[in-house]
Amino acid sequence: MALPAVVLVISITLGAFALQIERMKIVGVAATAARAIARGENPDLVSGLVAEMQGAPLGAELEIVFREELACVILSQAFELPGLEAKLFDLTETHCARKLGL
Repeated sequence: MALPAVVLVISITLGAFALQIERMKIVGVAATAARAIARGENPDLVSGLVAEMQGAPLGAELEIVFREELACVILSQAFELPGLEAKLFDLTETHCARKLGL
């Protein structure tokens, strides 16, 4: 009787770890993209950079926003748990970097 409960707890724990790993990947990619935009890189080039980065999330949506002297990148991705086809969580990360030359 206790075995199904243990399996459920382990499954939830592993799913939470997988979610955090994906979130940390998005954090790194968004920070790199924000720094590139702040340096004055072409937004199309930055989109290509995001797609080619190691650990970059597949199917992530990139949005670039300029706020006063900041260049911000909003990176979002739908996350699905392994073994489930439904996309249960939307991960969104926003990173800003100060534009150079100001």
